[in-house]
Amino acid sequence: MNKVEALYANDLLLLECISGSTAYGLSLPHSDVDKRGVFVAPKKEFFGLSEVTQVNSASGDDAFSELGRFFELLTKSNPTMVELLHTPSNFVLKKHPLFDQIKKEYYLSKKCKDTFAGYAISQIRKARGLNKKIVNPMDKKRKTVLDFCFIPEEQGFISVREFLENRGWSQA
Repeated sequence: MNKVEALYANDLLLLECISGSTAYGLSLPHSDVDKRGVFVAPKKEFFGLSEVTQVNSASGDDAFSELGRFFELLTKSNPTMVELLHTPSNFVLKKHPLFDQIKKEYYLSKKCKDTFAGYAISQIRKARGLNKKIVNPMDKKRKTVLDFCFIPEEQGFISVREFLENRGWSQA
């Protein structure tokens, strides 16, 4: 049993929400369903020396934060945690009554502007990088060590492949 399955089996989830493209109405037929949430650490880990602050599914589609870590990130205006706290009720799969006691407005501050803007800028940079790969696609053929080897010739260098080819030699 993996760690995410253990959260379900041991009833450790306090909050479970659908997030990502599904929650924003942007999902496509081939889209997966991402889940985020909060769990309480098992007694053995809570009182022991080991600490688990986050549990992810193997695919990375599901991510659950330990309750203490959730509040730590929430006080730092972490966009994912603020979003989780403000998930619309139709995308909340499980919610412990504890979460009804949380005053959401306490976690909205001027700091949110900086963290959300920083997140947005990083996503824009990421998208621009993706655009570069679309406009200038990479070769389908995977490079080998020989592609990075050069030999001095005359006043410059030539690739090892070209050197071998010019002489009718094979790498073997």
